[in-house]
Amino acid sequence: MDSTPDIQYADDMGLTHGDFFRLLPSAMGEHPFRVEGNTVYGEVHDGTVEINLGEQQVRRIALMEIPYAKVSFHFRGVSQVQQEAFKEYFDLRFQRGGG
Repeated sequence: MDSTPDIQYADDMGLTHGDFFRLLPSAMGEHPFRVEGNTVYGEVHDGTVEINLGEQQVRRIALMEIPYAKVSFHFRGVSQVQQEAFKEYFDLRFQRGGG
């Protein structure tokens, strides 16, 4: 029996659903995945990740409107080191340039 604990957390990501699904193949890298609705099921080494894309929302700051969605991650059978490496790679693909 695998003694690796599940790892779960959620982030608000500043993006639209369209952005998320457009960038997803790059963000998943070499990890096989499938999409069912707003849920991504992926393989990470010997374990799995389930990524749930929450409702599209808008954050208003003065006259600016910034789209975002809560994205939750649930890793099963993935070590902390593997999860951190996956998340670092994943997040890097969603970063936007700034000045």
